[in-house]
Order: sequence, then structure tokens, then C-alpha cells
Amino acid sequence: MISELKLHNFRCFNSSTISLSPGINFFYGNNGSGKTSILEAIYMCSSGRSFKSSNIQSLISTDKNFFSINGYDSNRGYTLSISKEKSKSISIKINNTKTTTSNLIKEFPSTAIHNNTFSFADASPDFRRKILDRSLFVSDDSFSEIWFGFYRCLKQRNTLLKNRDVQNIDIWNKKVSQEAKNLDSKRTIFFNQSFLEFKKILTTLDNCKTTEYLDKITIEFFSGWDIDRSLYDVLVENEQKDLIRKSTTRGPHKADIKILIGENDAKQILSRGEQKILSIIWCCAQHEVLRKVHNIEATLIIDDIKSELDDDTFNVFINLLDFLNNQIIFSCIDDHFSSKIVDKYNDFKKFHVEQLR
Repeated sequence: MISELKLHNFRCFNSSTISLSPGINFFYGNNGSGKTSILEAIYMCSSGRSFKSSNIQSLISTDKNFFSINGYDSNRGYTLSISKEKSKSISIKINNTKTTTSNLIKEFPSTAIHNNTFSFADASPDFRRKILDRSLFVSDDSFSEIWFGFYRCLKQRNTLLKNRDVQNIDIWNKKVSQEAKNLDSKRTIFFNQSFLEFKKILTTLDNCKTTEYLDKITIEFFSGWDIDRSLYDVLVENEQKDLIRKSTTRGPHKADIKILIGENDAKQILSRGEQKILSIIWCCAQHEVLRKVHNIEATLIIDDIKSELDDDTFNVFINLLDFLNNQIIFSCIDDHFSSKIVDKYNDFKKFHVEQLR
């Protein structure tokens, strides 16, 4: 958790220091004032990458040669520094020692919901898998080895398919199915824990049209194949189909979190705002599992919270703030939080972004 953030030559910020609450942090200001940039910098502290641009060099302020982000976790006494020079690769240090992005994710975990990815229901299966796998990577030391083990075997099988080398494919059918079993087990357990927290959160929220819709939702984990059958048998059965497509069509790499209302895909029924609040609640549920089961405090980052939300759905978010226990950092163009609302929370901090530059 970041309790203090220092930005230097980062996008529109020449030099700024921001003291963050361990609870709720709200940034507001006009378009172009730097709201998203602050959230982007906080996400950089968790991942070493931007949720807005794949070009890290573009984050350097105009006419400058480098940017730096410094963070401090007052609970653990940890320091963090991230810097990028135009002519060099990104540098990441925790407690003045160079580290990797993999370690950074574990030490400062977060999830970002932004305009490109806010719709959990409407996103690709790959996006939903990544949200789940990211939490598993943070919480389970063995998950990384299991994940890479499966994908190494999958790559070997796919290479044989592309070369039409069926003579050796059975060896890799067995190895892929063995690795898949371990990966699927990890995902299934964490999903089930998250779903229980999701239902608990819904029961705490005030009844309204939006919560009534969300309460009708069925969320199911799909392993990527029919789990009533062994993956080995499925791979053998689909061998000809896989040869035509030159890739493996069943397995954990096709896993998904399916969101239904009745027999219909939820995205066909829910409004954009209802999909957004669903995404927020699901991420909160995963964070509750991290907090309760693994004693990990993850940060939830939400860019442009009011976008797509009507008043009723936005009130669901306000209601949700009463029950969240992790650090929340979100932004909006306008200040929607009066002093009366702010006084309800012990750890609510409000920032007018123009005053931080």
C-alpha cells in the first residue's frame, strides 16, 4: 500500500508530493488536469507499467529526459523508486535494492479499472483470466511455477500441431493435462472464495434497481474444457480439430468466468453502468479474499468513476464504500462528495488535482 507518492517529470507533474489515505482517496478536476496520470503512477508502483500506454517513455514530461516515481509504505517502512530515462530501460528499486516487476506486483498489489477495461462482463475471457491469475500470483508462491509449467507444455504441443508432428504428440497430451490439473485447481479454489465474498457484498448493499439486477446474476468458472472428462481424453478427441487450427482448442488457456442472468449473457441485459459496478464489486471481492485469507492489502484503482453511472448506480458505489476495507483510489471530473458524505468515513481524503501541480 502506498501512503506517500512523489512524482517528478511524470506526464504533467513537474514535482508533486501526495499523502494518501490507507482508506478512501478521491481525486477530482477538469479533463487534462492530471487525475488519470496520478492513478497511472500509482498503478506503475504495482506493476512497472501503465494502464494507459504501452510506451513507458511517453510518460516522461515534455522536454525532460527522465521521470521518477517514489513511493512509501508507512505500515511496513518500505520505500519504492521507479525511474525511466529516455536512453535506458526502466529501473525499479524496493528499499534501495533493484527488483523485478514480478516482485513489485507481490509487494505492492493493486487492480486498476479504467475506461478500456471497466466492463468485466463485456471484456474478453483473457482479461477475466488475468484478473484472477494476478490475485493468485500475488497470494500463492507456487502459482507462478504452475502457471509457467502449463504454458511451457502448451507451447510444445502447439509447435507439434503446427508441424503436424502427430508421432510425438501423445507425450505432450499427457504433460499438458497433468499441468492443467494443478492450474485449474488453484483457479477454482480462488474463484469459489471470491464468489462467496461477492455474494456477501451484495447482501450488505441497499436494495435498488441495480442491486436487484446484480442479485440475479450467476457467475460460473469455466475451466476451459468439460471437467466431467479428463483433459487428456479431450485432447485426444480434438486432435484432428487442433491440427486444422494449428493450436490447442481446449484447456486452462481457454478458461473463463461466465456471467449470466438466467440463460443469457449478462452483458446483453446489464447497462454499461451496471456492468461497471459489477466489475468494481468483483474486484473488491477478490481483494477481500486476499485480505481475509492471505493477509494481503491490495489497492483498488478506479479511473473516472462517474462515467457510465447513472445516479442510482453511482449511489450503489457510495453505499459500497461503507463496507470496503482496502485502499481505494478513484477519480472523477466533478466533486460528488460533500462534507456530509466525507464525514461518514474515518479515512476519506479528497484532492483537487489542479492544486497538486
